[in-house]
Amino acid sequence: MKKSNLLIFLAVMFLVVGAVFYFGGDAKTESLQEVLPAEEKGLYPDGRYRGSFFDSGDYEVALQFHIEDNTLYNLSFRHLYWRGDDYLDPENPDNNWPAHDLEVLTEQHEELLEYLEGKDVSAIGELFSPEIAAEDKEGKMVDTWSAATVRAAKVISALRDALTRGVYRLP
Repeated sequence: MKKSNLLIFLAVMFLVVGAVFYFGGDAKTESLQEVLPAEEKGLYPDGRYRGSFFDSGDYEVALQFHIEDNTLYNLSFRHLYWRGDDYLDPENPDNNWPAHDLEVLTEQHEELLEYLEGKDVSAIGELFSPEIAAEDKEGKMVDTWSAATVRAAKVISALRDALTRGVYRLP
């Protein structure tokens, strides 16, 4: 290879490698922002938000809430369902579990939302420790049979889905 061709080749390689590092660094930063939980990305516009959690083709959790000044208000379930049981309609004859059990599970789900009422959006991640959020009727922390961690993850997923989708309705 001639000296001039070698110099051109090296200059082009230098530019290509430099461009990869320069533009690749920004891409890495942007991709890191994409994997951060939605509530850690910043401020959210005021309004009503709606989100859902689906698993194995089943529509399990749907909820809605309002954000005002990055604070969560009026959190409620629109749909709460698992393996043929409608938690929001415990008396439904098509349910598999007894109505009393479904009422307890519904109450524990609702306590997760009550925990967030009036808190900053960043508090959503605190639901990964459901023992700080949900208690049973006797004031005891939620026990392991109720799979509170799994349910909290579904609620967190639905909340994040709502934040990712953006405002459903402006105030």
